[in-house]
Amino acid sequence: MDNLVTHGNSGNEISGISTHFFVPGRPVPQGSLKFINGHAIHVRANDLAVWRATIANCARHAQVNKALEGVEINVIFHMARPKTVKRKEPFKRPDIDKLARAVLDALTGVAYDDDEQVVKLTASKEYAETEGAWIKIIDREKLSRSLNRAEAVIDDYFNAYSD
Repeated sequence: MDNLVTHGNSGNEISGISTHFFVPGRPVPQGSLKFINGHAIHVRANDLAVWRATIANCARHAQVNKALEGVEINVIFHMARPKTVKRKEPFKRPDIDKLARAVLDALTGVAYDDDEQVVKLTASKEYAETEGAWIKIIDREKLSRSLNRAEAVIDDYFNAYSD
C-alpha cells in the first residue's frame, strides 16, 4: 500500500506537535444502521472496518504520537466525481459528519485514548482524482508548550537588547 506522508522542515515531525498523512481509498461513513430482527447492523460493516483499519495503519506509519490531552483534527475527504456531475463541490452523500465519525473512531488508541480528547474538528469534502482523506492531527498541549517556549525566547531577546 502506498502511503503518502509529507515531511516538511518546520520541525513539527520532530517535536510531535502535528502530523499529517494521506489515507488512500474510498471514504466510508460510519453511522448508517439497518435493523434486522431487532439487531442494529451497519449497512457497510466490512467496508467500514477496512477503512478504519487503513486510517489507523496510515497514522501508525506516519508515526503519530498519542496525545495525552486535547487534539485538533483537520480532515479533507477526496471524493470521486461522478462522470455526469458538473458542479464544483460534492454536496451529496455520504454526509460529512458520518465520514468524520469514522476517522475519529479509527484514530482512537492511535492518536489519542478516546475521541473525547478532540477539542476541534475541521472537515471538508472535495472532488479529486485519487479518493481518500488528508488527515492532520495537532497535539494542542505540545503546541501550547512550544508557543510558550518561543515567547520566552523572544522576551529574552528583547530584554537583552532593551537594557
